[in-house]
Amino acid sequence: MSSDLTGVAPSALAGAVDPDDDYLTVALLCAGLAEILRRRERAAAGEKNAEGILPSSWRSGFARLWWRCFADGVPAVEDDLRLLGLCAEPMVTWPVALALSEIDLQQTLLVGERLSEFAEQGARLSRGDVEAEWVENRVHEALRSTASANGSTPQEVEAAYAYLRRYLIDHAVIADRSVQTLERRFRAHDAAGRTYVRRLVEAAYRSRTVVGVQRFLLCPACRNPVEDAACDCGTPGCPGGSAVELLLEPLAAVYEQHRATRLYVHDPGLVEARIMDALSTEKLAGRVRITPYPGVDQVDVLIEFLSPDAGSVVVESWGVDAKDQVSARLLGRGFVWPKEFRCDRRLLALPMHRAKQPGYIDDLKAEMDGRVAGVQVIDENRLIKQVKRRAGELHG
Repeated sequence: MSSDLTGVAPSALAGAVDPDDDYLTVALLCAGLAEILRRRERAAAGEKNAEGILPSSWRSGFARLWWRCFADGVPAVEDDLRLLGLCAEPMVTWPVALALSEIDLQQTLLVGERLSEFAEQGARLSRGDVEAEWVENRVHEALRSTASANGSTPQEVEAAYAYLRRYLIDHAVIADRSVQTLERRFRAHDAAGRTYVRRLVEAAYRSRTVVGVQRFLLCPACRNPVEDAACDCGTPGCPGGSAVELLLEPLAAVYEQHRATRLYVHDPGLVEARIMDALSTEKLAGRVRITPYPGVDQVDVLIEFLSPDAGSVVVESWGVDAKDQVSARLLGRGFVWPKEFRCDRRLLALPMHRAKQPGYIDDLKAEMDGRVAGVQVIDENRLIKQVKRRAGELHG
């Protein structure tokens, strides 16, 4: 197996390659790996591979890496098997010195037979993990359609969306009885008579037929299922702890979140939930109003500081978009602030396990510089402290 570059002039490659943009090269390789793994899973399930050749993103990444080696005067990676082997090694050990951040150079693209967290992020940035993106898009579309069908005003739609989005963050596994409870709360149904909320559950979860009481072990911090009481849940930044037992009494089925739901909705949503919970306290009541996912998810949190003289009057507003991604450089490249969302301060909030990484914030700011204006990068703890301090200043 090899990506054939025979007969391709270096000048032809140079026209399509910016040798300084190694992040693009790596992102293409990540997208290619995602597709290779997807095809292998289909083959294991007995499906025929109609595509035949290696994914175009992989071949493009291979060609860019080959030219990068050529430009640096180092021996090129000659075949796909060698490159696949390199993908399981930290990129700092690759034969060519890639222009990536020090943190990212320590990353691998493969962990065992799965994409690493870094590779997941790279594949998403390049729109390469088609299957995961498809599931993620289905979940978000189902969230919006369910909220829209169950609200008669923009405020009701926004409230329904916020409730359901938080539900996905708080519940990685549920029983069919819980689905019925959701259906009684969100009763709107489609032309076929199915409730929109059931369609959401079917998009975000995988159902499994069971009989009798079901026992799950959950991480006490992030509530993801774990294999045993001492097992590390693997969720980025999760402090873990002794697993807690969850007993479900389903009628006939349990629902467990898809991999894409966990990776792109549940796990990143944990920092959003921590910020919302820390600011939704009695001490801040009447001083600060917290709106989760305002405008049906334009940003993650709207923080409004209320007047001490007229409690319903907003004197200042902060918008917060929380992000939990392994690569600061890739995050900076993909981050945008919605132009239509206006507020006094715009904040990109990071979970502490990212903010504490040496160089992470500097790399993120460097990537955003000149591309995203007026957005302040802040960690979750500093954000919470600043909100409390500002509320105290306004209310004396």
